Amino acid sequence: MMWFISFIQKRPSDLTIRIGRILFGLALAIGAYYNLIYQWDAMKSSFWWITITEQTALILKYVLIGMALVPIIVSIINKCVAPKKYIKIAQFVFWIILFIFAGLIKDTADLDFDVLVTIIAFLPLFAGITWKCIPSKCLKYWEKITKIRV
Repeated sequence: MMWFISFIQKRPSDLTIRIGRILFGLALAIGAYYNLIYQWDAMKSSFWWITITEQTALILKYVLIGMALVPIIVSIINKCVAPKKYIKIAQFVFWIILFIFAGLIKDTADLDFDVLVTIIAFLPLFAGITWKCIPSKCLKYWEKITKIRV
């Protein structure tokens, strides 16, 4: 247990963050494409009070795949997109959207894509809480740094 706590306290290297984002996006994109497009798994026909048609379900499937490509593209380009507080907000929004998508996918008897999305959704939540998954060069993005010399 102490090993896990000391592991969480360390900040990962920028290369580890980039590789982690790429693997996260690839797992989500490949899983979504295989299960939702190739196998044509169904989505629920209603979500709370909203009725989902077949065309809307298809659009939502491609939106999920497109969302999975965002961390891949950002990591490959390796440019800062926004200040750290907006990245943290985006990570929380991504977490909420992934939980909504996990709720939209029909449950099956075996552990399938809906469980994968639920487990993967905890990664942006963890990243948003700890601020550990922001590369070091993006931590000071858009901040004016003034040095006071005495």
